[in-house]
Amino acid sequence: MHHLTQRELLYLEDFLKNEQLNYKSMTFFAEQCTDQSIKQLCQDAAQTAKQNYQTMVKHINTGTLQ
Repeated sequence: MHHLTQRELLYLEDFLKNEQLNYKSMTFFAEQCTDQSIKQLCQDAAQTAKQNYQTMVKHINTGTLQ
């Protein structure tokens, strides 16, 4: 298995934090929207951020990062 450098680990940490923040922000914005098309865009963006986070965590936990 490839061992990650400190810099790579910091990048992954930042990525995960950003995806969490994106999810929370887009969820909040969706709740505030009255326009249904914008609300749907925010919900879709939140779902994408959640999926990105979950996918990366899965790869980290299974050791399949390369």
